[in-house]
Amino acid sequence: MDQPLKCFTNCLICMSGELVAQDLYFSSETGIITPNYYFRKDGVERIDLNGSIVAPGFLDLQTNGMQGIHFTQLASQKDQAGDDAQKLQTVSEMEVAHGVTGWWATVPTVAKDRWKQIVPTLMPRAFSSGAELLGAHVEGPFLNESKKGAHNAQYLQIPTETSPAELYGEMNLNGAIKVITMAPELPGSTALIGQLQEDYPHIVISLGHSAATYEQGIAAVQMGARALTHVFNAMNPLHHRDPGLAGLMATGKCYFSVIPDGIHLHPSVLTMCMRADPQKCVFITDSIELAGLSDGVHPGHGQIPGNQYKQGNKVTIQGTNTLIGSCCTVDECVRNAVAFSGCNLAEAVQCVTENIANMMGESKRGKLEPGRRADFVILNEGGFVKETWMGGNRVWPGVSR
Repeated sequence: MDQPLKCFTNCLICMSGELVAQDLYFSSETGIITPNYYFRKDGVERIDLNGSIVAPGFLDLQTNGMQGIHFTQLASQKDQAGDDAQKLQTVSEMEVAHGVTGWWATVPTVAKDRWKQIVPTLMPRAFSSGAELLGAHVEGPFLNESKKGAHNAQYLQIPTETSPAELYGEMNLNGAIKVITMAPELPGSTALIGQLQEDYPHIVISLGHSAATYEQGIAAVQMGARALTHVFNAMNPLHHRDPGLAGLMATGKCYFSVIPDGIHLHPSVLTMCMRADPQKCVFITDSIELAGLSDGVHPGHGQIPGNQYKQGNKVTIQGTNTLIGSCCTVDECVRNAVAFSGCNLAEAVQCVTENIANMMGESKRGKLEPGRRADFVILNEGGFVKETWMGGNRVWPGVSR
């Protein structure tokens, strides 16, 4: 007997930057998108979406936390594994409410002994009612002090002085860690990139918090670096005779993330990034724990020793203009990109789905094609989230259709 299927009908689906009028078939039993069985009359539950837009489940590549939870606070006490699990559950539930079905937790530069404590808590895992944690992004400590941004300078390291295995732990490099951001101009960085790609080919090396020249960036890419972290922020500006790392966007050889919150980048610069390489441009929130909290002064944490000042999506170290991160959500990034650049909704969606999946080697996520996970976000024409589905079942809102 043929397996029962579900079918979204009367909808537009996001396909590689285009909106396509097409039905979408999937199985709630296997959690997989299937071929389009137009000929089947029985065993198909057809769901009329009344013209809504279906996108692949969004992917959040870089978040430091939200809802009062910052990942530097994990594993801060003994015997609190259950507390950490609840914190991650809280994050996953906020993520899924904004269309996210998979996310990577970013750990910014912390004290040397904290890496081996925090990172194991971020092993990939599923949650009962939220987006899946897909691993960790370690943003540090191999960063240039001159481009540290809000990172704590006293915790920065030089590659020649400590090894990744000593710092992060061999088990974490083989398990939880999926992205490492580093500055390629530091002594020993280029050799380290080559070593990491040989020993841990699943880890994406991203270049950031760096004063590197274009030539140093090219050398790093040749050794295996695959991305730029929040391009234009915490790196040298693009100059017509000295393009720096930002110039790598024109090579077609690396992905590059941008923060489309209207604060970290001018709208015209965001537009330039999207047009530079639509298949390599990636949107990130770079959200911190103040996402979802009220405006005002808030205490710091393992990364920020002083107070933080939140005003809308903008967060700075109190008394300075130093940006800490954003309080944007992924769906807001998508809507902002449409408003700032004039792109269509599907083009913006590609930057939080297909492009990220390709960058991270996620062959089962990010596209609406047979054989991939039946993870969806249903949007209205303005890009607002109406429903989120995971594995062929609706998970937000959490009431049956």
